[in-house]
Amino acid sequence: MATLRGNRNSAIGLFVDGLELRCAKLSLKRGNVVLEELQTAQLATKLEDRHAASGELEALGESIDTFALPTSTEAVQAGAGDNNSVLLAMLSKYPTASYVLSYAITEPSIYYHMLEGDFGLKGKKLKERILAELRSVRSVQPALDAIDYFHSADKNLVTVVREDGTALLNSVEQIKTFLGNRLPKMALIEIADVALMNLARANYGFAPDEITTIIYVGVEFTRLIFMRGSEFFHFAPVLGEGHDSPNIQNTIYSRLLLEQDNMGLPRIDKILLAGECRRVALDEFLRGQLTEVDVQYLRAPYLDATALPAEQQEQIPEYAIAIAAAWKALDDDHPAFYPVNLLPESVREGQRTFKLAWHGQILLVLVFIFTFYFTSQYGKIQKEVSTKRQTLSQLQDKVAENNKLKAAITALGEQIDRYNTALAVYDSLVPGADRWNKTIAQLTKGVEDLGAVWVTEVKSLGAGAMSIQGYTLYRARIQRIAAMFDNSTLAKVEVKEIREKSPSVYSFTISVPPQLEKVPSAVAAGGTQ
Repeated sequence: MATLRGNRNSAIGLFVDGLELRCAKLSLKRGNVVLEELQTAQLATKLEDRHAASGELEALGESIDTFALPTSTEAVQAGAGDNNSVLLAMLSKYPTASYVLSYAITEPSIYYHMLEGDFGLKGKKLKERILAELRSVRSVQPALDAIDYFHSADKNLVTVVREDGTALLNSVEQIKTFLGNRLPKMALIEIADVALMNLARANYGFAPDEITTIIYVGVEFTRLIFMRGSEFFHFAPVLGEGHDSPNIQNTIYSRLLLEQDNMGLPRIDKILLAGECRRVALDEFLRGQLTEVDVQYLRAPYLDATALPAEQQEQIPEYAIAIAAAWKALDDDHPAFYPVNLLPESVREGQRTFKLAWHGQILLVLVFIFTFYFTSQYGKIQKEVSTKRQTLSQLQDKVAENNKLKAAITALGEQIDRYNTALAVYDSLVPGADRWNKTIAQLTKGVEDLGAVWVTEVKSLGAGAMSIQGYTLYRARIQRIAAMFDNSTLAKVEVKEIREKSPSVYSFTISVPPQLEKVPSAVAAGGTQ
């Protein structure tokens, strides 16, 4: 599964409480999560987005920018330019492509709805069922991507619904021009309450029946979160008082006892303090009232905070929400983190550089299969073509050789025709000259019948005698040639090689004495009468 951070190794977490904008920057270095920087900035005005949120979210899918957020100045309220300057001053010192951005929101931008179980469903089907349940209790129908959930210690389903919370997205969009016309990747919209629980779960061990209370004192509100073991147990109603409210310590203590009584808890084992608790010395006050309870500040011992000055390391509880949001964006597979993310789907889609629907994925698989098939076929066909070309080259060489032989045979045929013409002339001029014609005809017919015999020379020896020279593949053929003529003598037989890598042949010389002219039987009979 793709991570929230993608290929980036840094994350920035933001949380707005009143006019205070808190920022935490974390990075992955050599397998460790390093807390690199903490900073606070003062906004010019509050980030109000309740009235503009619905219209903005409808326009999310229509924008072509990375966050798919509207750029119309109508959505920018008075003082937003100053807030944008504050945000720009905070983010501009970091290269946009080096980090992912996350921020946390709290009530009234979100609300919770408890269900007794998950109906045996998961994912989109469970969200659709939650929507059906919300129709019966809420007049405004939320979008599917505005809903997320997690389970409580009692196995109940805690549904969280985002109603607002996009003002910070708009501010980031509006400073895009000043960030090199490139927006940072928005990875996560976290819930502040969930962020506090995530930080506690990632850094502390809890017994299964241990009751832990996380107390967050902010600028404008105070939240009490109860956990049983390592799981969520109960949210106390938000106190609309911050650290500067008079008698805030007693207010928190009274609410703590009230919630303990309402839930029937026999004891509270541990209290973790975050936010502005140090300003009101809440740890000392609670230790004085609850002597048997372990009261301590919410810290992050599993983060490498050595890059921070000692003074800032003591301020980690004040930045707990921003730290937890950045940590989750950096390591969303951490088993201690609830998988809650209320980032609009249109923002996620706008940030995807490559997206395929199911049919596109099928086509991609088919392209791979066909590419593999045709590549393998190409290699096979190339091999066949190479073999055929080699065979063709050999055949062309043989054709050229045969053409030479054909030309030689044609020349020999023409020469034989000339000799036959000359012999015919000689026969007509010299009486008895046809004897040689008949002798050669007899020899030619005999050689043709025998086969595998080549006569190279017929030479007259005078007084009607002649000598025949030639070659044959078979020795027995020599006697048969000699037998064509009466009283012929085999003068010489030798074995010779006329060509490399060819069978040996027999060279022969036959002496033929003068031959008596054979008179046809009819003529002889007439002469005796």
